[in-house]
Amino acid sequence: MKELEDKIICQCGDKSIKQAIEIFGSSSLPYKKAKKLVTQCNHAACCRDPLMRLFEMVKSGKIDYQEIDLLIEQIDTKKCDIKG
Repeated sequence: MKELEDKIICQCGDKSIKQAIEIFGSSSLPYKKAKKLVTQCNHAACCRDPLMRLFEMVKSGKIDYQEIDLLIEQIDTKKCDIKG
């Protein structure tokens, strides 16, 4: 589980799943604005699936790390502003 918590959720922001959970959990912002705190990216589609799903999980209080991991693996990096 610790390994999944430390996995980077979106390469744009270099934030781990654990950090994203902390950001989403401590913010009362809607998804679009809270996402920018995690990614520092303005692309609407960037890492959308894992981030939106994690946001919903944090709000419901039930985190499924395996599902988030699967969604991260399916990210289309062409939609992101990956630092290089």
